[in-house]
Amino acid sequence: VGFGPPSAMAQEIMRKVAFDNFEDGLITEEYLSEEELEEASFLKPSNFVGVVFKDSMSYQLRFHDSIAMSSIYMESR
Repeated sequence: VGFGPPSAMAQEIMRKVAFDNFEDGLITEEYLSEEELEEASFLKPSNFVGVVFKDSMSYQLRFHDSIAMSSIYMESR
């Protein structure tokens, strides 16, 4: 899972997600910008997921096929 832009809040959220929800942990990578994350996603395996933090209360998920999903839409999915 890649995420960006890095901030103290984003790092803490991703740390909790990685270790509280996955038995073996989850590999996370920080990207300085949404553009960097998008570029990296083209080089990663198809199971790569990006998390773009818009502010302290919202984010968008980015999948390998570049579809952006909000957290509200993901609940219904």
